[in-house]
Amino acid sequence: MKIKLDDVIEALEFVNMGMDTEAYLNPKTYEIVYIDEFSNISEEEKEEVYDEYLCLPTKYDIDEYNMIEEFIETIEDEIIYNQLYISINGKGAFRRFKDTCINFDIIDDWYKFRDEKYKELAIEWCKENNIEYV
Repeated sequence: MKIKLDDVIEALEFVNMGMDTEAYLNPKTYEIVYIDEFSNISEEEKEEVYDEYLCLPTKYDIDEYNMIEEFIETIEDEIIYNQLYISINGKGAFRRFKDTCINFDIIDDWYKFRDEKYKELAIEWCKENNIEYV
């Protein structure tokens, strides 16, 4: 049995949305389940998930801010490079960064870069956990 890499990527993106959600993979069925404070499952079921399922990377493991810094390092235009670095300082950095990317018409480049980083993270996680993927 193989898991769809897109399913792992989707789970990573979901847990990184800012909520305290964790994703777990059932190693027998390859079903991905999500647990957060609003999960409608019993404590016994949660314990089963914690004990028997594989935890996917959390939002703390993903570190999208680091992805942003890596993306900025790929920018050759000095003006855009400087404006992007200015945009990621302080509160509201993610919004300012995206707005700056939109203003310089490089938002599609950012999304392509970010998607590739999520794919790399998903592949790395699958390999570390001996999960075959397609």
